[in-house]
Amino acid sequence: MSAVELSARERAAIDRQLAQWDVSSPRGPWTRQVLELVREHPGVRAAELAALRGRPVGRFKSDVWKLRQLRLVEILPVGYRLSARGRAFLDAL
Repeated sequence: MSAVELSARERAAIDRQLAQWDVSSPRGPWTRQVLELVREHPGVRAAELAALRGRPVGRFKSDVWKLRQLRLVEILPVGYRLSARGRAFLDAL
């Protein structure tokens, strides 16, 4: 995977969407925690990641799907990994 540079506009759009999901979540902020979890555990099955977060597997997958819509996470044959875009976003935090 090649490196990606996010423009200020792209970064702001991602920040806005993540903040919206975090604010509207009854469990509180979750987006950056899930991104960090995926970064720390690439290729790990959803069930194992969900257990680390104390989330039902289906809901965890739903969370990852949202992050995938922003092209921050990629689905692997087993598990997930951050996309180049996702790494660029987290590295800039």
